[in-house]
Amino acid sequence: MQEAMAQVKNGLGRDAVILHTRRYRKGGIAGFFGKEMVEVMAAVDSSPLHSIPNINNANLSQVIKAVSGDQTNQASPTVQADSKVSIMHNELTNMKQMLEQLLVRSTSEKPTTYWHQLLLNNEIEPAVVEHILQGLPLDNSTINSNPEIIKQMIFDRFCNHFRNVDGINVQPVGCKKVAFIGPTGVGKTTTIAKLAAQFTLSQGYKAALIASDTYRIAAVEQLKTYADILNIPIEIVYVPEDLKNALIKHKDKNIILIDTAGRSPSNEEQMKELQTLLTVDSTIETHLVLSATTKYKDALEIIQKFSVCSPEKLIFTKLDETSNVGTIFNVLYQYPGVTLSYLTTGQNVPEDIELANSHKLVQRLLREEP
Repeated sequence: MQEAMAQVKNGLGRDAVILHTRRYRKGGIAGFFGKEMVEVMAAVDSSPLHSIPNINNANLSQVIKAVSGDQTNQASPTVQADSKVSIMHNELTNMKQMLEQLLVRSTSEKPTTYWHQLLLNNEIEPAVVEHILQGLPLDNSTINSNPEIIKQMIFDRFCNHFRNVDGINVQPVGCKKVAFIGPTGVGKTTTIAKLAAQFTLSQGYKAALIASDTYRIAAVEQLKTYADILNIPIEIVYVPEDLKNALIKHKDKNIILIDTAGRSPSNEEQMKELQTLLTVDSTIETHLVLSATTKYKDALEIIQKFSVCSPEKLIFTKLDETSNVGTIFNVLYQYPGVTLSYLTTGQNVPEDIELANSHKLVQRLLREEP
C-alpha cells in the first residue's frame, strides 16, 4: 500500500484525493502462491478551485459569489469572466452532488454493518470480508428491508468459494495408503483411531495401522491400544526402509493408516526426515492435520513449511475447542484449490469426526447467537 500511495503522490502530487482502494491476488498456480496486489484509484482537481477549503451546502453560494468577484475584477472581457464563473459553478454543483451521493451511500450501507462486524468477530480476515460483501445490493430498499435475503447471499458466496470437499476413498481393489502429517498437539493419533474405527466397524474394511511417531512413546502406546480394541494389526517403523517393508507386508489390506510424528514447522531437519519417509511409496495419500484453534498466520506458516511433503488434503481438528471457524475459511480462501477432508469435534472415538460440509461450516459462521 505504501508503494501504491507513493506512485499516486509522484504521479498526481500531494493534492491527489484517494477515491477507492482494494487488495486482490494475482497469478499463482491453481490459486496457490498468488501475489498480493494493491489497487488505488485517485484523482486531482486541476482547476483553481481545488485550493478552496471546506466547501459545503451552506457556503456554496458564497464561494460562487467570491469566485465571480475575483474573476470580474481582472482586466479581462466580461464575457470571458462570465464564462469562467459558469464553468466553476457547474464544477461546484457537481462536487455538491458527489458529496450528497456519498452521504446517501454511507447511509444505505448501514444494513451490512452487522454482517461485516459478525464476520470480523469470527476472525475472518478483513480482505476476505470485503470480498464476500462486495457488490451486495445495498441501495435496494426491498432487499434491505429483508435481512434474510442478504444473509442468504452471503451464505451462497461462502459456499461457492469452498466447494472442494473429499474424504478418503477406499477402492474395491487394491490397498489405500494414507499418511497423516502436521505439527505437535493437533490430534493426529486420535483422528487416525476414529477413522480406523469407521472403516473397520462401520464399513467392514480390512485395515492396518503404522506408527512412525517414535519421538513420543505415549503416542505409540495409544495407537496400540486402539489397534487392540479394533482387532487390527499395527506396525512400528523407525526408518523409511521399515515403512516400505510394512506397506508390502499389509498390501492385502483395504486401507493402511500411517501416523507420523508431530513436527515443528521451523525444524528443517525434521521436515526433511518426514519428506524422506513419505517418498518410499508414491501412492501414499497425505493429509495435513491442523487445529481449528490455530491462529491464521500460524496456520499459513505451517502449510507453507509442510508443503515439501505435498499434502493433498486438509483435516481440521478441535472444532469443539473454539467458538469460531475463521481460521478454516481464511485458509481455504487463501488456497482455493485445496481440498478439505474431515473435521473433528471432540475426543470420543469414533463418533466425533465427520466429512467436512461447507453448508454446516457456513451456518456455524453466520450464526447470530453469541
